[in-house]
Amino acid sequence: MGGGEKELVTEKHEQDKTASFWKGAKSAQELKNLSSGRTPSGKLRFQTRKALVLSDAEYGRYLNGELFQPKFYLAAEKESLRYDTKLGVWNCLLLVGESSRDGILVGFLPGVELPFLSYVPDHRELELPKGLPVEMEMGAVSTNLEQAVNGVADAAAHYSSFVGLELRSPASSLHFAAYDPTANILTVLEQGGPNDYMQFKGTPEEIAQTFHFSGKLKKVFFDLRYRNISHGSRFVKEKRERVPPKERNGDGR
Repeated sequence: MGGGEKELVTEKHEQDKTASFWKGAKSAQELKNLSSGRTPSGKLRFQTRKALVLSDAEYGRYLNGELFQPKFYLAAEKESLRYDTKLGVWNCLLLVGESSRDGILVGFLPGVELPFLSYVPDHRELELPKGLPVEMEMGAVSTNLEQAVNGVADAAAHYSSFVGLELRSPASSLHFAAYDPTANILTVLEQGGPNDYMQFKGTPEEIAQTFHFSGKLKKVFFDLRYRNISHGSRFVKEKRERVPPKERNGDGR
């Protein structure tokens, strides 16, 4: 994150977007009413710096719960996503569910514990910038953000887009490290600890079978029109030297 992400927003329409932000909204309905302008409020410019995708179940719990209660997956963003007092621009996180059309813009003020929120009825209208960082949290494995669903059926482009994806679970993480389109071979790394990796190479079918892909993950993994846009794997991004992983063959042996 940090300063490099500020360069992502280059299109004028993104810079001209405005919204009203509110602190302490107790429910999604209250936030919707405030954000729609039923309560007078000045609208300020915002820039979307990052998208965070939650599973539909977790997103539903968030909307149906107490929005003002701190959430750990939002607290991690405080330092990098703040209101720019000099430019008068909110640096925002877009929070969405895997298949939700709506979303919530999240911003922070220095020294203020609670986030400032704005309800977005349709995130497609935000015209998100290209290269926007996207992360999956709380069991999310796919997204309907516009950049992910406008592709054509192309196996090489589809599976190449998964490189950099990290799927997290309580016990381990699965990193998509490389894809060879000529051989149709994916390389993934199963992470059990900070420097504990098991490497696996195989076709998409072998990867899906070995790691028991099901439900939404299996659907988007074999939908050649889908493009993964989450590339938050620290292993792939930083390309650091690690302990050489053990390797299994494509048949799982």
